[in-house]
Amino acid sequence: MKALVTGAAGFLGRHVVSALLERGVAVRAMVRPAARIEGLGWPPSVEVVRADLRSSPDLHRAFDGVEVLVHLAAAVSGGEDAQFAATVVGTERLLEAMARTDCRRVVLASSFSVYDWSAIEGTLDEDSPLEPVADLYARDGYSIAKSWQERVVRRACATHGWELTVLRPGFIWGRDHAYLAALGVQISRLHLVIGPLSRLPMTHVENCADLFALAAVDPRARGQTFNVVDGEGERIWSFLGDYLRGKGERGIRIPVPYQLVHRAVQLAFSTVFRRNLKLPQILIPVRFESRLKPLRYTHRRAREVLGWSPPLAFEECLRRTFEPAGPARAVA
Repeated sequence: MKALVTGAAGFLGRHVVSALLERGVAVRAMVRPAARIEGLGWPPSVEVVRADLRSSPDLHRAFDGVEVLVHLAAAVSGGEDAQFAATVVGTERLLEAMARTDCRRVVLASSFSVYDWSAIEGTLDEDSPLEPVADLYARDGYSIAKSWQERVVRRACATHGWELTVLRPGFIWGRDHAYLAALGVQISRLHLVIGPLSRLPMTHVENCADLFALAAVDPRARGQTFNVVDGEGERIWSFLGDYLRGKGERGIRIPVPYQLVHRAVQLAFSTVFRRNLKLPQILIPVRFESRLKPLRYTHRRAREVLGWSPPLAFEECLRRTFEPAGPARAVA
């Protein structure tokens, strides 16, 4: 089997490439024209294609001999228009190119950001409601782009009869990416921990990549949607402590009740701020909830359908994230 991996040089992408290689999959890695890949430890067997999904011609050539597209490419920064163009328009161009080829299988990296957090109580799982289009534009640019990206991919797969697997990761963390948006508000050494006993929907990048690779090769994944979390999640208070210790930083954690802050944000947004969507995200109720709302999380569907469980335990994930890095390990 050969897989085309977009966003292959990104934080998740580089680990997905390694996970696919470990499962014996040949990889064609699509990276941006200016991407630096020298330190990624990829073996010579990895074919590298440089392309910009928004503008490069002849994208269909990247699909030569490819059986599965693992689509990870998305913009995670920049203005809303830039994120939409890179994530949604880029995806549309990629799928238009794929339609000219023999590839008929897609594994898509979606996101927890597509869910309607305001409507969910208790456990967030794959059957939880998605953010409706009518309310979507109160969300941040990343959430808007990822929601439309998933819709675009589902529509294209239905139109062309392609087999689709959608994976929705929670917070992906790992080396150099351990500080999560849900850890609260930092003011110098002070950390306001909102809902300190709430659990984080976390997946370590190597565990996340392992499930992507499994979904690409296992026929049971076809037609399925999986949430990607390593388990019920660490509590915000304890993980922030792990982070500070791992970074060798001294910080003062101050617990703040979630409901108290949530009510204050709702009141201020509707009265003082007059529903201004240009405020910092933590001051906009729907964005506040999508970062901090206390819910439960599970990877039960991936376990029941694919027999998957995270290969790395939490303590090992901490070690790999915070201990000094060794040389990059090439995968044959």
